[in-house]
Amino acid sequence: MRVEYKCSGGYGGLRLSYLGETDELPSEEAKQLFDLIEVSGVFDVTQKQLSKKSQNIPDDFSCQLTILKAGQKKTLSFNELSAPSNLRRLSVHLRKLAIRQGGR
Repeated sequence: MRVEYKCSGGYGGLRLSYLGETDELPSEEAKQLFDLIEVSGVFDVTQKQLSKKSQNIPDDFSCQLTILKAGQKKTLSFNELSAPSNLRRLSVHLRKLAIRQGGR
């Protein structure tokens, strides 16, 4: 599975991105990422649903997430604080991976 993630904002105006393939991660990390993606319901939520909930909150993170899995491609744009909690957990995890990857 390929994961592309970009976020910007926060108190310091961060700009981070993560690009990775789950088969290149250590098995425990890949499993954790798979689990977070499944629980987040990325493939079930629509952009319209997220846009309805979107709020302009100062210092929030604006995120874009694209997941390619078994021929499926899903792209979502959302503000982190107004996203559903499971999607927010995935976003926080991906932000940590982006920092560890050097924010490329």
